[in-house]
Amino acid sequence: MPHRTVTPETVFRPRPASTNDSVFSFGEPSPRLSEQEQYKRLIDDQAAKQSVPLAHLADRLVMGRPRLHKVIRKNLALKDELRDRLFEALGIDCVRAKFCVAFLHDHTVYDDPDVFLVCEGLKGFYCEIISRRRGEIQVALRPPIIHEALGRAYELLLSHQERVMENDRALQA
Repeated sequence: MPHRTVTPETVFRPRPASTNDSVFSFGEPSPRLSEQEQYKRLIDDQAAKQSVPLAHLADRLVMGRPRLHKVIRKNLALKDELRDRLFEALGIDCVRAKFCVAFLHDHTVYDDPDVFLVCEGLKGFYCEIISRRRGEIQVALRPPIIHEALGRAYELLLSHQERVMENDRALQA
């Protein structure tokens, strides 16, 4: 679907498919792994992509190798503190990881460029909310204005990226 035809109305379902579904559930509903299991798989996948064995990761975190193996690949609980330490050690963006697991229910889309773009936009949105709570923004913006501004920003980003790529090609030639 081209960017210009995407609107909030075309993205969000107007009603849940059933009474048990959430309007904000964008991922496939079944079969669902627990959030903890998805975080474990995301960590394992990212470690494999970076060619970092779990044993080396355990050494970096100064913890027992068997314990980390049991946490990631077996049924030992993954505590939030350890999850965050593993994210930091592997360079996993915690916002994108949480978006993939909590909203999309799919840890495998972590490396998707579209998910990256959405999460970076969410980070900006979050900063604006914090600013608003502090009283730094006093203008009430209507949704069409916000959507237009985000659309223009996206178009500007794409054109800038194209110029950068053209300059890189010119320098390489």
